[in-house]
Amino acid sequence: MDHLKRFFFRLYNSTQNRKASRSLLRAARKGNSENYLALAASYLDLTQAFLGASFAETDLERSLRTERIFLRLWSKLPYAERLSDYEYMLTRDLLKESCQANCVLSPEPLVTKLRMLEPMTRFSILAYEFEKWPLRWVALVMRIRVADLHRVLSEARCELCGIVWDSLTEQERSLLQEVSVSLDKCPNLKINKALAEKIKSYPRVAEIKALWLELRPELVEVRHRYIPDQDVRETILKQIFIQTSQTPMLKPAVIDRMLNTVNFSRHGDTLASGASGN
Repeated sequence: MDHLKRFFFRLYNSTQNRKASRSLLRAARKGNSENYLALAASYLDLTQAFLGASFAETDLERSLRTERIFLRLWSKLPYAERLSDYEYMLTRDLLKESCQANCVLSPEPLVTKLRMLEPMTRFSILAYEFEKWPLRWVALVMRIRVADLHRVLSEARCELCGIVWDSLTEQERSLLQEVSVSLDKCPNLKINKALAEKIKSYPRVAEIKALWLELRPELVEVRHRYIPDQDVRETILKQIFIQTSQTPMLKPAVIDRMLNTVNFSRHGDTLASGASGN
């Protein structure tokens, strides 16, 4: 029963945080800079970690880049009808920034490996492993099914552990995706026991699973390397507040607002180019 209590505690708090973020978004879309600042603060660590794990630059350059990203999001905020829309916009901006990367090398091998991943793959594993986003949030932003996301995460973990995904058999890949599912879900003795029996016939899968588990604390260390300290964090947020207070929002065209209620990704290219509505 203890694991069920822990599961529902995490689910409840996740839901509560989500509700709070939705409320902040609704208020921010009306032009409230203070509410937008609170909303941006909850995504600041992910942004800094993603940028740091994407290319080499100074802490100051990363902070300025972060400020520019959240200022752009502020101007496009009226397009974000839902919290997932805002996260989609943030993701697109981060991916666009990472495509401009010049230097991906790092003295830390794991950081270099992260930077060598495909941008969307990098985002998915950082959002999931670093910020503990539920898989359904990550899958929604990536516009894929959760089942497909397990394959993406499995392949990324293998790359980070020095395992070439294409060198694995189809059975090994399938088992590793089952392992990914088991790592995400609340412990289930029956399911884990059955999975352990399957893995016995595939010793390489057992070795890779062990490497995956060893990878987690290393990723935590990488995350802390790029998370700003309190003074830097306050400086970034202060600048975001000042700039958003002086920057008008774009006004979506009526047709854009109507279409957005069905599918936000229709406006991805328009928003990325910075075009405004009427």
